[in-house]
This record gives sequence, C-alpha cells and structure tokens, in this order.
Amino acid sequence: MLKLQNISKEYLQSNFSMKNLDFTFEQNQIVGLLGKNGAGKTTLLEIIAGLIHPESGEVILDGHHTNIFERIGYLEDDPKLFENLTCYELIKYQSLLIEQPLSKKQIIETLDMFSLKQQKDQMASSLSRGMRQRMSFILSTLHKPDVILLDEPFTGLDPKNMADMKKILIDIKNQNKIIILSTHILQFAADLCDEILFIDNGSIIHTEKKSAGETFNEASLEKRFLENIC
Repeated sequence: MLKLQNISKEYLQSNFSMKNLDFTFEQNQIVGLLGKNGAGKTTLLEIIAGLIHPESGEVILDGHHTNIFERIGYLEDDPKLFENLTCYELIKYQSLLIEQPLSKKQIIETLDMFSLKQQKDQMASSLSRGMRQRMSFILSTLHKPDVILLDEPFTGLDPKNMADMKKILIDIKNQNKIIILSTHILQFAADLCDEILFIDNGSIIHTEKKSAGETFNEASLEKRFLENIC
C-alpha cells in the first residue's frame, strides 16, 4: 500500500499549489492520472519518486516513510540514456549499478521481451523515440520495484508495441505491484486503469473506479474530463 499523507507543494512563480493531498494506492492496481498540462501530474509522480521534496506531508509505503525509494521505479516523460552505450551495455551497466548482475542470456531475453533484440548492439544515440521509451522502461524497472511510476509511457510507440506494453503492465500489476501512470491517451487509460484520478492545479478533483468485471469507456472518460477539468 502506498499512502500520500497531507502532501503540499507550491510554485509561487506559476501559481501552482498542491495542498494537503491525501490518497491511498492499493496493490494489484493500475491508477491513471488525467489532467491538462501543468495540472500537477508530473509533480505528483516526482514527489512519490523522491525527486521533489514537498513542503509538508509524507509518502508512506507499507507503513514506512524512510528508505522506500529503492522500491520505486520512475520512467520520466523524456528519458535520458547514456548515448554512447549499446542497448546490451545499458542493461549490463544498470544491472551492475543495482548490484543484480545479469548474464548475457538474461539480457538478451529482456531485450527480446521488449522487441529490442535486434538493437542489442545499436548505440542509444541512434534509437527511435519508441525504442528509447522501451529501453528506458527496462532500465527503470530492472530492480523489480514494488511501485512503478510512468509519465506518458506510450509516447512514440507504434500500435504493436503499445499492445505489447499494455500486456506487460497488466502482467506486472498482477505480481502484487502498484502502477501509477500519467497519460493524455484516454483509450489507454480506459483499457489499462483500475482507477483514474482527475488532477487540476495539484488537487484530485474527481475519481473514477472500476467495479469488478467492469471496464472504462473512452467516451465516458472524455465526458468526465470535460465536466471536471475543462
């Protein structure tokens, strides 16, 4: 369980104010964040990831508020890679950094899972946007985190890779994980998410939660978005 307790953060120059935000994320869930640009979705993800410190409040994971960030993986919207390393080298290096070294066979299997096996010896600098996105997802989740934060994870993916990524996220969720993703693509929010938070100026102004056996509908999400945000 991931709990946000009385989180507050202000940016005076942009009149942004997140005040006393409370929410609890349950395991085995994918939760979507919907809102306009600048609504606070990325700020919220970065606070959970420990990249931004709130003025007040705590992020609590399974009852703990310290030493939790090694259990969190974060994929930012425009991820950066070591451009002069190959895909193979990137995974090898990351596995050594997290002190979980992978064998050559394991690295190849990981690349193959994300349709990057043919790019094994390709430099990061020459990868397409979609390939960079998939490569960055691998690196940000290599330590098998309990909480995965994704900021616009479908950017640059073609339909086949989008379908593959959806399946991977659902499989990960079912391993008792929490996935929180920000997206502007309502169809993917509808397909993937168990709960959706509508964010505006740092506040959760509306929530939609699926009942057992139900699915979200893109048209209904768009209606709720327009009703609550626009």
